[in-house]
Amino acid sequence: MGRRLRRLTVFLCRGYATKYTGKVVTTSKEGNFSAMEICVSAPAIISDVRGYPLPRRDLICRAAKVLLSSSPDPFLDLSEYLETLNVTPTPSEVSEILKALKSPELALQFFHYCSSHIPRFRHDAFTYNRIFVILSNSSLQDKSDKINKVLNLMEKSGAGGNISTVNILIGAFDGVDGLKRCMALVKRWDLTLTCYTYKCLVQAYLRAGDLDGAWNVYNEMLRKSHKLDILGYNMLLHALAKDEKVDQVYQIIEHMKRKHCNLDEYTYTILMRMYGRLSKPNDALTLFDEMLAKGCKLNTMVYNTLIEALVRSRMVNKSMAVFSKMVANNCRPNEFTYSLILNVLASEGQLGRIDEVVELSRKYMNKSIYAFLVRTLSKLGHANESHRLFCNMWRFHDQGDRDAYLSMVESLCSAGKFIEAMEMLSKIHEKGVFTDTLMYNTVFSCLGRLKQIPHLLDLYERMKREGPPPDIFTYNILISSMGRAGMVEEAVRIFEELENSECKPDVVSYNSLINCLGKNGELGEAHMRFKEMQEKGMSPDVVTYSTLIECFGKSDKVEMACDLLNQMVGEGCWPNIVTYNILMDCLQRSGRTAEAVDMYARLREQGLSPDTITYSILARLQNATVSHKIRRKNPITGWVVSPLG
Repeated sequence: MGRRLRRLTVFLCRGYATKYTGKVVTTSKEGNFSAMEICVSAPAIISDVRGYPLPRRDLICRAAKVLLSSSPDPFLDLSEYLETLNVTPTPSEVSEILKALKSPELALQFFHYCSSHIPRFRHDAFTYNRIFVILSNSSLQDKSDKINKVLNLMEKSGAGGNISTVNILIGAFDGVDGLKRCMALVKRWDLTLTCYTYKCLVQAYLRAGDLDGAWNVYNEMLRKSHKLDILGYNMLLHALAKDEKVDQVYQIIEHMKRKHCNLDEYTYTILMRMYGRLSKPNDALTLFDEMLAKGCKLNTMVYNTLIEALVRSRMVNKSMAVFSKMVANNCRPNEFTYSLILNVLASEGQLGRIDEVVELSRKYMNKSIYAFLVRTLSKLGHANESHRLFCNMWRFHDQGDRDAYLSMVESLCSAGKFIEAMEMLSKIHEKGVFTDTLMYNTVFSCLGRLKQIPHLLDLYERMKREGPPPDIFTYNILISSMGRAGMVEEAVRIFEELENSECKPDVVSYNSLINCLGKNGELGEAHMRFKEMQEKGMSPDVVTYSTLIECFGKSDKVEMACDLLNQMVGEGCWPNIVTYNILMDCLQRSGRTAEAVDMYARLREQGLSPDTITYSILARLQNATVSHKIRRKNPITGWVVSPLG
């Protein structure tokens, strides 16, 4: 019978902390039991040597699995499970369950569930610390609000925190107000700040941008015989050096030496950068030599910082010497390194040494570095050097770099070398780079600006023949270029091609065409195009109205120009300073001085600031009315002296 009872007990046991026990309540005459009573025993809580309860891992795993399941209501399932066990989780077990939950929202729901649905459960510092860590490490947009709500709940419930709670909150809060609240909690809970707490406070004040607060905390650390680690020292040094608080930087360096905290590569970098800003390159070189003597590992950041300090003082030779040493020590220069060298060579008129730079770093030169050098020289306005370096890249590399070619095209166009730019477009495919619409548009803009219409039309025909297809920007550039050259028929033809293409005219297309027509004597056609764009549902912008107003004004149709201004305002399109300048100029030239003055008052009432053109028009108005003062009643300020008087 005993063996049968043991087998039954084993059979009735199941995992996850649920244990069934039974006892015989009725037996037969033969000695066999006919009835037994089954009950569920709560899992026993085992304590460690200090008396603290050890977490029941099976309970933690089962609860986490229930909460992470796809059940419609996992919290209801968890309640049924805990009722079946007749067990109350300990705070350490709740903390472990919170840690197992991957979702911060789910963890917060479970945190509130424990205090409201589990009988006899009360959160303590461990569970609060856990939820604070989870929320602070989350990416929730409102995590600060959630942390504040949980903290308010903690204070309301009377649960006391520990120093770990304060440390976590210091890292979680943003701003000085949050730090003040943390210090208030320290006093309320009668806690003693540790070295780690001071470190957290220093970093938090630096993140909040309160350098004075960080400095005060650091001094308090010194009085308590604490010290920062190298990361904390570097953060404080970086902030002080950036603010050029040199004396305080020296104090910290002395403290570090006194505390036997060795300076690392980042510390030296901070100091060299500070000396560079203070125009003390020799001090930066001294630090560099000290790093070499100590055997510090020199990386790209260290070399770049030293070169930058030398470049600030325009020390070309020493900059080149450090660059040479950098390459000799097998430290690969990056784009920032090359930009520093190029800037100092350009500022000192020694761009001829660019070949020396290329030769020194030949083992690191590739097409991407060549492309960067070409782009940088182009942006600095040195088209000849950029072109020469580009030719070197063309000779030594079979595959081209699209960005380098585009930069070279832009550089040639900016320098007015449109023949070379067009030639490059025709040869670029030899290096495996295909021309795109942006490259063509860059050359089109250059040709239009220089009024090289025959070349522009030839290139346009080649683009249509060989590709890529023109886009809306291409058509707008062409229309504008034709208008600039006074070729109205060509502008209209290209506009019609635009209408028949996959691209459709936009406001800029109509603005370019209206400007072309209006400024070449086709005012009626320009006005028709203006009406046409409105009929197509397009809203004319301030450029459209200003262009048409200028055309009316220069055709001595000042009334129509003024009516168009009123129509513009009625449509909700506000004039800018260019619009008012155009109208003031038209009114002044037609002898309508008083209306021009009224237009000036109107632009000031709208809140616009006059520019040099406005003042030149006012000067002409003043010369025209020099024999008398103009006085008028301003609707806002009352009677004032006119700006013309």
